Amino acid sequence: MGKKKNMVKNMLNLYSLGMEKGLLYETIVTTRNLDGTPNAAPIGVVCKKEDEVVLYLFEGSKTFDNVKREKSFYVNILKDPLIFVQSTIGNLDSTEFKSHENGFSINRAEAFFKAEVTTEKVVKRKDHMGTSTQMVIRAKAQETVKIREQVEPLNRAIYGIIGALIYLSRIDMVSEDKRKTNLDRINEISRVVNKVGGEDDKKAMKMILDKLKE
Repeated sequence: MGKKKNMVKNMLNLYSLGMEKGLLYETIVTTRNLDGTPNAAPIGVVCKKEDEVVLYLFEGSKTFDNVKREKSFYVNILKDPLIFVQSTIGNLDSTEFKSHENGFSINRAEAFFKAEVTTEKVVKRKDHMGTSTQMVIRAKAQETVKIREQVEPLNRAIYGIIGALIYLSRIDMVSEDKRKTNLDRINEISRVVNKVGGEDDKKAMKMILDKLKE
């Protein structure tokens, strides 16, 4: 017989889902379209405290419009690569969603929670990708559901560090042009790690950069 899922509801805070204060996690945010159908999109969510998250939504996206209208959304914690890809290119099948009274979650989520908007602010942001209009959302987490006993929210920092280590290990084995390309990649990884990672991630990245200076 298969292992029975352990579902716990409404007794958990975000820390109990493996989230840490101040860190950004890659999640799937699900919202309800104007016609009542579900929408899913990969969105980075910052854990601000045990019951609050912040996210940045780009103007022109369905998630932006839906959250602005509905004032609520669901955050799904999972590591399934197919769900991330399908939700990005708009091909996530309707059977992948579970309907709730005020929205949708993802069937294959390890955990999920409903969040209700408390504040929203539209800002212009300029970064390495250019200038964009974003809505900064603060939301209170509610109806927290933990489906699997072990939940591991996805943070990009560790994957970036592993990638940087691969480039580091090959830095003296490649041509000068390739070396420059790899150094550029490591610097970009460092930027991301310092943006989304925790203190240990940042220390690890600094060790890599220091090694390159030797």
